[in-house]
Amino acid sequence: MMDVTTRVVGSIHRVYEKKGVRGMSDSAIAGLVWLGVFAFMILSEAATVGLTAIWFAGGALIASITGFLGVNWAWQLVVFMVVSIVFMIVLRPLAKKKMNPKVTPTNADSLIGQFYPVLTTVGPGHEAGQIRIGDVEWRAVSEDGMVIPEGTVVVIRKIEGTKLIVLPR
Repeated sequence: MMDVTTRVVGSIHRVYEKKGVRGMSDSAIAGLVWLGVFAFMILSEAATVGLTAIWFAGGALIASITGFLGVNWAWQLVVFMVVSIVFMIVLRPLAKKKMNPKVTPTNADSLIGQFYPVLTTVGPGHEAGQIRIGDVEWRAVSEDGMVIPEGTVVVIRKIEGTKLIVLPR
């Protein structure tokens, strides 16, 4: 088996020495290999949309230019890695910001910071009382666990599900 492998590799090497791959130079082949890596990374990013492979696609594109210019493989690999890492460090935060826009507050979120009177006493600990907002009654608990008597004006500090977390004014 080893003899067959040696002969096949030897014949491929002889063809490559005579004509190259369809007459292409080493630099053209290197550039095309990096363009293949570029295409693979773009397809990987399209499949995952995780902002991971896109930086390596940029590195492969720049490395393909070095390949076409005839730079040796070691330097092409260095260029690929350095450019990929720089793209990831510099551009990833910007891309993340564009892909994850700020959450638009809901109508309920607009209640935070507003003042309302307690409808039924907010009990000791985290026992729920009630607050009426418009014509809707909300469950309310004290943020610090203190009793808030009926009629006391409270400020809404946050919302957890359907429960308002409040403090006396």
